[in-house]
Amino acid sequence: MVVTRGGGGVFARTAALGLSRPATPIELVDTVGAGDSFTAGLLDGLGRADLLGGANRAALAAVDESTLKSVLDEAGRIAAITCSRPGADPPTRAELDAD
Repeated sequence: MVVTRGGGGVFARTAALGLSRPATPIELVDTVGAGDSFTAGLLDGLGRADLLGGANRAALAAVDESTLKSVLDEAGRIAAITCSRPGADPPTRAELDAD
């Protein structure tokens, strides 16, 4: 389970782990697209960690803290970049990789 809390960050819970992560500090311009950007980043991160799909259900349930932190932080970063721009304008993969 993942619960976004806007400027309050994000909370995630698995059967064995509960984890809160802070929001990425930004100068807020527009919140349109923040949730969609976060969710896309979350799915991308889980996919890159090979944690999506029925065959990976047990691996997702047993995700380690380091991997979960990394996935949540990247998703939060994607949402933060989106919120630092006018309109729903999420970052590209090239922008994310350039940092």
